[in-house]
Amino acid sequence: MGTDERVDLLERAAALRPLLEQHRAEGEQERRLADQSIAALDEAGLFRAWVPRRFGGLETDLRTVMDATAEVTRGDAAAGWLVLILGCGDWLTGLFPDQAQEEVFGTDPDTKVCQVLAPKAAARRVDGGWEVSGNWAPASGCLHSGWAMLGMSLPEHDEPAGAAFGLIPMNELRVKDTWFTLGMRGTGSNLLIGENVFVPNHRVLRREPATRGVFPRELNDSPRYRTALVPTLATFLIAPLLGMAEEAFAHVLSQADHKGIAFTSYKRQRDSTAFQLAVAEASTKIDVARLIAHRSAAVVDGHALSGTHPDYLERARLRQHSSHAVRQCREAVDDLVSAYGAAALSESDPLHAILRDIQTASRHALAHPASSAELFGRALLGVEPNITEMI
Repeated sequence: MGTDERVDLLERAAALRPLLEQHRAEGEQERRLADQSIAALDEAGLFRAWVPRRFGGLETDLRTVMDATAEVTRGDAAAGWLVLILGCGDWLTGLFPDQAQEEVFGTDPDTKVCQVLAPKAAARRVDGGWEVSGNWAPASGCLHSGWAMLGMSLPEHDEPAGAAFGLIPMNELRVKDTWFTLGMRGTGSNLLIGENVFVPNHRVLRREPATRGVFPRELNDSPRYRTALVPTLATFLIAPLLGMAEEAFAHVLSQADHKGIAFTSYKRQRDSTAFQLAVAEASTKIDVARLIAHRSAAVVDGHALSGTHPDYLERARLRQHSSHAVRQCREAVDDLVSAYGAAALSESDPLHAILRDIQTASRHALAHPASSAELFGRALLGVEPNITEMI
């Protein structure tokens, strides 16, 4: 992506913030992103960022799509989360065989693909493919999607056995309204139910080869579809968390000139040394998260551009760095809330929603701090087997 295209996408993302903020409360109340927000994101091209160019997509580089997602998140965390999740669904679909891509994007490049990648159901071999029944959650963005990418386990006698991702039309699934949560309510991350669903061979992507950079796609030979699987997903995950932390920081600073500190002589928070130290610490944590995000994006896309695949240790390092960046964002918001005061816990204060959203979003499995640290430690020490192949 050229500099002009990058700037254009970032400007369009930033321009959406007032509209997204206007409809944020509606989305939270209805527990799904408002139709106006979805339409605006579609029109701005945010949902085509990782659709293959041959279907009208942008094939945006990782840093650009991350920076644009952070901007969107500053308007509405749920909107930023869906740009992340549905963008990953588009990108993952670009790794499938060409026939599957044609089925998903051929008639409508704005088709959205939600996903639940954990193998939550066992598939059985049938003629021409697989049959699967099960429940999958949380399926963020399922209420706006035409397709779902769902994790399933292939039987041991199949070669290779193990986890796989299957593409299934949403009209072959049932959505159960289960998304009642502390935060990220507007993502509509409900439960998907499938009963004896047929998944043809060309709509199955086996996970273990994919983590090693072995993909069945044929025509998408651009760098966008050569990036490492888990490092791409984990690095992109930083973006909405970074947007939440940046928005919290901006709000706290905007109030510091006229908000006092209770039971002290300070009429303005900005005059307090303790407050100054707190915002300095929070800003540093956000800076660290941003540096990690940009450095990781450069590494991931750098390998793709050069036609190489990061080795096992580097992939483990990238997942650990993502987890650390996510934790830095959450801790920065915690620091800001403590410095700001109890008013942050009022529903009328913008920090209230950010606090709930970041506490929820930062618990994504790919960002689990203990798991990420353990798998990285095992990789550093050469301890085998590791605790997951999602590296």
